[in-house]
Amino acid sequence: MFALVQLAVWAMAFWTMTHTSLDVFAQNSTCTSNYTVQQGDICQTIAAQFNITISDLEAANPSINSGCTNLAIGEVLCIPGAASCPSGVTYVVKDGDVCINIADMFNITVAALDASNPEIDANCDNLSIGERLCIPSS
Repeated sequence: MFALVQLAVWAMAFWTMTHTSLDVFAQNSTCTSNYTVQQGDICQTIAAQFNITISDLEAANPSINSGCTNLAIGEVLCIPGAASCPSGVTYVVKDGDVCINIADMFNITVAALDASNPEIDANCDNLSIGERLCIPSS
């Protein structure tokens, strides 16, 4: 019986801790608004919807893992204000885009594009249509 009571107390504490931490992130001072995760949401579409980069979204929401595979329906995300793209230039990924073509469009190197967008993997095979990328100064 004592073990069941301990388990119940632990479960309640864990639930409170995890759900409270989501609210803390959502009330971060960098937030200009909040967004509640819906079924089918992915980081790329959420970031594009709010005209921010995936890096901005991840920085404002430390609970998001590096692959953005842990979004939970009902989770409240912090939506930061101004994008953290130093050049102020962003590009929305379109069907058929690859890193080399995007880099060539802006007369930058693929390495510079990668450095400004840490969410791009080493093979540049994880771009998503609608994803907003930061374009560094050339």
